[in-house]
Amino acid sequence: MGYVPQGGGEHSSQVEAVQAISRLTGEEVGSFRNLLHWSVLGRLWALLTTSEHDFFVDTYPLTSDEQKSRWPEATDSHCHLDRLCAQVGMTLDENIWSHLRDRSPMIEVEVNLGALVTNFCDPHTYPNDALLQTLSKLRCFPTIGLHPKGAEKYRDSEIKEFIRLLGTPEVGGFGEVGLDHSVHYSEWLGQAVLLQRVLGYLEERHVLVLHCRGSTQDMDGREVNKRLLSILHGVVNRDRRIYLHCFRGDMEVFRAFTDAFPNTYVGYTHKTGDLTPGSLLALRTIPTERLLIETDAPYFTGPNIGPISSPTVVGLAARNVGMVRGESVNDVLTATVANFQRLYRLNWVGAVS
Repeated sequence: MGYVPQGGGEHSSQVEAVQAISRLTGEEVGSFRNLLHWSVLGRLWALLTTSEHDFFVDTYPLTSDEQKSRWPEATDSHCHLDRLCAQVGMTLDENIWSHLRDRSPMIEVEVNLGALVTNFCDPHTYPNDALLQTLSKLRCFPTIGLHPKGAEKYRDSEIKEFIRLLGTPEVGGFGEVGLDHSVHYSEWLGQAVLLQRVLGYLEERHVLVLHCRGSTQDMDGREVNKRLLSILHGVVNRDRRIYLHCFRGDMEVFRAFTDAFPNTYVGYTHKTGDLTPGSLLALRTIPTERLLIETDAPYFTGPNIGPISSPTVVGLAARNVGMVRGESVNDVLTATVANFQRLYRLNWVGAVS
């Protein structure tokens, strides 16, 4: 194989370039224009070093429209941008999407991340009103919560700010709030008291985002979820839209919630390998219209991600959830994007800026 000039009119430098590339790749190239053929470009790409790959990817990134046409759309239903930014030294501002792309860990499953929900549950990092507006416009939809692990530490002034922020129109979710029995049992009562204290501030438009984690003796969460349901009964309307984030319950837990609150959705991260047999059976069985995926970034890291997670790796959750359910990545993404929009009563067209 080699270079055979065709058509004429090529500059001598083009002829020399084509001849050199033909020798390198072993491809027969008829003209300079034929260098654009995928087989030639693929061979050229394979000849480059890793640093040269990185240079071209960084120098010529895909536009939002190109990403949308190339990769399936995805949503991250639960992450913590404030905590992520603090860990990697990013600023949470109007450039957050650029920051996420620039600081993204290794991406094993590429997706077009169309929207996310960012949970603020630490009073010392609560956003101001201007940031809430900015994030909402960028499809980084904020929720405001009080993490149960801090129940005994929150001051009255912090709870008042939590209540105030709940009243802002950009905040579509109440949470995360809930119970966490992974801590010493002496803290459990304080978590329940805090939850009972704040539930009265739920508005009809809010999604109730729940954190419910059992002790090491309650890995399927039956005990802690029963306790949580007992608090919600009689306080939370039956029609309330509820999101159980990082769900680890079995089918008994899932049915208990959906019997009491039919508009309950459950979310899974990529860590499906950590689920108990009962939790795995639930993941296989839960109706598609109740399913969501999340990263809980910056948490749930691993060898396929690195030391810090990011919403940009939510495709890995889609793949792993799909493997358990016997569904393709595209099927999981199509369903979870629709469920995300239905849960939060959102809709959008086109790629995020």
